[in-house]
Amino acid sequence: MRLRSAPEPPPTPLSRYWNGRVKECSSSVARFHRITEALPAGQVQTWLGEIGSRLDAELEAVRRLATVGDSIEPSRFRLRLGPARRIAERLATAQQAFTDAVTQAAEIAEQVALDPTHNDVRVHLEVLGRQATQLAVAAPDAQEPEVPRRRWRRNAS
Repeated sequence: MRLRSAPEPPPTPLSRYWNGRVKECSSSVARFHRITEALPAGQVQTWLGEIGSRLDAELEAVRRLATVGDSIEPSRFRLRLGPARRIAERLATAQQAFTDAVTQAAEIAEQVALDPTHNDVRVHLEVLGRQATQLAVAAPDAQEPEVPRRRWRRNAS
């Protein structure tokens, strides 16, 4: 008789605060993919598809960070602990970067619709490519200095 391994339990749902951060980023990435799919097949769509793949990888990093943040401090509205706040700041930066990527992709799609020869699109694609590689989730820009801890002294009795 062969024993079957038990299936892995589903992941624990995130608290409202962290789940909201992930949903905002997911929504932006989904919009980016919809814009890409709306373009005619060609070089521009291929390039945006590659950038979309990078955004998907960054979205996974957002999910992992949100899980870490939720593990440190599950929250509904306000964060109190330093590490959770730092993670929340990184997620806010990532959320803005995802939004910027959608805006840039929309401008590219507009240019493709207006100029089928794609003369002005290359500049937008280069900007978008740089933005996608500089998302804040993958690597922090600068570390916050550690707050020195107060040492407690015992009086010798």
